[in-house]
Amino acid sequence: MLSIRNTTIKNKLILIIMSTCLAVLMLTAILELIYERKESRKEIVTSTLCYAEMIGDNCRAALAFEDAQDAEETLKSLQAESSIEFACVYTKEDRLLAQYQSSGYKDSVEPPVTPVESYKFEKNYFKLFRHIKENEEIIGTVYIQLNLSNFKREFLFKVGVVGMIMLVCSLIAYLVSFRLQHLISGPILSLTEIARSVTEKKDYSIRAWKQSNDEIGLLINSFNEMLEQIQQRDVALTEAKDKLETRVKERTAELTHANDDLKKEIDEHKRTQTDLEEAHERLIETAHKAGMAEVAADVLHNVGNVLNSINVTTTLITKQVVNSEISNLEKLAELVNNNMGDIGKFLTEDSKGKHVPVYLTEVSKCLTNEKAEIIDKLRILAKNVEHIKEIVSTQQSYAKISAVEVQTNVPQLIEDAIYINSAALERHKTTLTRHLEALPDIQTNKQKILQIIVNLINNAKYAVSGNGKEDKEIIIKLYQHGNDWFRIEVLDNGVGISKENLTKIFNHGFTTKTNGHGFGLHSGALAAKEMGGSLTAHSDGLGKGAKFIIELPFKPVRVTK
Repeated sequence: MLSIRNTTIKNKLILIIMSTCLAVLMLTAILELIYERKESRKEIVTSTLCYAEMIGDNCRAALAFEDAQDAEETLKSLQAESSIEFACVYTKEDRLLAQYQSSGYKDSVEPPVTPVESYKFEKNYFKLFRHIKENEEIIGTVYIQLNLSNFKREFLFKVGVVGMIMLVCSLIAYLVSFRLQHLISGPILSLTEIARSVTEKKDYSIRAWKQSNDEIGLLINSFNEMLEQIQQRDVALTEAKDKLETRVKERTAELTHANDDLKKEIDEHKRTQTDLEEAHERLIETAHKAGMAEVAADVLHNVGNVLNSINVTTTLITKQVVNSEISNLEKLAELVNNNMGDIGKFLTEDSKGKHVPVYLTEVSKCLTNEKAEIIDKLRILAKNVEHIKEIVSTQQSYAKISAVEVQTNVPQLIEDAIYINSAALERHKTTLTRHLEALPDIQTNKQKILQIIVNLINNAKYAVSGNGKEDKEIIIKLYQHGNDWFRIEVLDNGVGISKENLTKIFNHGFTTKTNGHGFGLHSGALAAKEMGGSLTAHSDGLGKGAKFIIELPFKPVRVTK
């Protein structure tokens, strides 16, 4: 790390650009390869199931009459798929009726013992057992063994292609960064040479050449102005020890101190921004580790809203510093220096000199007010930072919870879910009403319930945003249902659900959102089922809102003696 700090700014710029590009390319490549592998396996399962269903349909008669020859003829149809090395058909008594072995597979294959209907991926093979049914009665079993070598070669080829693309993109990024870094490093290196020349020769008449009007251009202007001031001070300021000069020096010292304090506040704000970026990264990592991608998206959105507020406040502070009266003091100092030979006469008789004490007093008041305003804005920044820390703390507290059942206060859990969605609800001007029964603490899976509630509130927010109504309302209810159950209901007056979609919304991959992925409700229903409960939906139709009901076992907290 020390060697990087001591390297040239040119190399630092190239390193920053290349590190960012490589990180993005690597993350994109990994996600793409994971997706490709998942889709390939899904395609293998689907296609093999289709072959098994086809063999089962064509072997019903052979199984009924135990015609092994007919079954073998049916199995020979698998020759069209070269990856299928072995297949066989069993009778309902688990007795081998017929088998098929591809011509390209020379080794002998021992027919496996028929287990329950299942499929699994092994190191080099995919194996599937599928029951053959007739009027809901099992009359036999199909076994198919698929060689995965072709699929592995295709995947390795894709890995090579992705790696080559990353290499080409990295080379392009390096060439572009090598060309563009000169826009920043060039003026800075030129300014460095000027500063070294001034230091060595003590020649304050040298000036740096301004190449742009950005922050570097502002730095060059400030450097030139500093040289100008030093040069004028060496020539003009020889004897200035009267009362007015003392007062001017005191005021200048106060203003310098105030300026230093302001710079310290700005440096503190920059450090705060760095802390926010680190908190942002930790939040993403925590959300992924807890399996709460939906929760993390809402939390990051809330953090983004607060960061926008911080950005606005920072812009106001910067604008106020740029437009400060400090720059006018330089003109005043030049005016006083030009009349230093007869300063008393200048202050008492000259029309401009008479205004100097009054102006100094007004500037002091103005700078004091500016300092107070900037301090107020910095307090607002600190408050926004604290808000982000609270959001991150809430998310992290749930990200650390394991999958076991823990003591849970359900009303407070619902409040936390509402808090995670609070910024989005406020942005969409959505009213949320609570009807929460004061239930005692229970023993349950806290993290899974939070994930389901957050997803339902998020879905309700989208539903009411698309209803075209001004009154966007969400209602959350909590109550005990009988002695052994409790319910959480999320109601909205949104776009509603059509009758045909009520039977589909919990299916994996089904969604009515434009940018939806279709696994939120599906995963929520699975989580509720795993906890021994259920997740159901009701709607009277399109435009009539919807109601989602979470019903879970009411397990009192176990008291240990």
